Amino acid sequence: MADQGGDGGGGTGMREYRKGNWTVSETMVLIEAKQMDDERRMKRSSGESSESRGKPAELRWKWVEDYCCRKGCLRSQNQCNDKWDNLMRDYKRVRDYERKLLSSSSSPSDHGNIKAENVSYWKMEKNERKEKNLPTNMLPQIYEALVEVVEKKGAGQRVIAGAGVGVSVASGSHPHVGYMVQPIVAAAPLPPMLQQQQHQRSAPTTMLQPQPLPLPPLSLQPPPPQPQAAVPTVDSDTSEYSDSPAKRRRRGGTEGGGSGDQQGTSAGATATASASTSQELGTAISKSASIIADALQSCEEREERRHRDLVSLHERRLKIEESKTEINREGINGLVDAINKLANSILALASSSKNQQSASK
Repeated sequence: MADQGGDGGGGTGMREYRKGNWTVSETMVLIEAKQMDDERRMKRSSGESSESRGKPAELRWKWVEDYCCRKGCLRSQNQCNDKWDNLMRDYKRVRDYERKLLSSSSSPSDHGNIKAENVSYWKMEKNERKEKNLPTNMLPQIYEALVEVVEKKGAGQRVIAGAGVGVSVASGSHPHVGYMVQPIVAAAPLPPMLQQQQHQRSAPTTMLQPQPLPLPPLSLQPPPPQPQAAVPTVDSDTSEYSDSPAKRRRRGGTEGGGSGDQQGTSAGATATASASTSQELGTAISKSASIIADALQSCEEREERRHRDLVSLHERRLKIEESKTEINREGINGLVDAINKLANSILALASSSKNQQSASK
């Protein structure tokens, strides 16, 4: 950790910034600095010109860095900006979760049917917070400080916006536009230990919302008339709708003859189709049989060649083993003969040496 002595405050020299995780005290100093910066910029926006208000973000975070250094928090403006973004992200996630939980618990339909796992963020363990994709290390005092900063900033913006809306209501230029007043929902839910302070705050601010314009009436046109089909006239003697006995006999004979011709034609077509199908099936079966026979024959030939190769390989291996055995036998016989010759020469030498010793005596 860098030295936080007397020169580490608001001096203009080179600063030795601290790295690593932020402590609780450093986080509270950063929130206080951001709150002071918001109040300072709100005062300027109400009294000074637009040139003095339009400062870039780098200068604003430089002011936050100077304030933190005066309070003993040696962090750069980039570190302050990144930490503030992380704080606001965690704060919004906790705030949205608490709002959703509050709305589900206060609705009449869900009253008495709240699930056991829908507990407050401040009553969860770290593993439960992680399972619900919530921040695991948000502290109540940090959350309360963030609520104060966000509510003060939002209250200032709502006051300015409310003034502009009042002017538009007073004008009343459009006769078809109406306005309605709706209360604003609380900015963020507080933890259980801080709910008493939340109830003591001022009443909700109201704002005006324009109602949508009424739609013009739609003109309905009747559908065009559709032409009616012509009804055939019926003749008692020549019409096909006649019900006389002669007409029925003629119609029965014609239908019988027509049905017989149709049956004969369909039977012939069926026989021709079955014959062609049988011929095609026989051709396909013969082709398949020839292909299978060729495949079996080639497989047998490959098996036979493989068997002959294995036999020849086995024979060569036997010949190699026999040659090795013969070479070993010849080597052993030669070694035995050499040993015998060496023994005979040693014996002859020993006998000659003995003879010489006896002769000298």
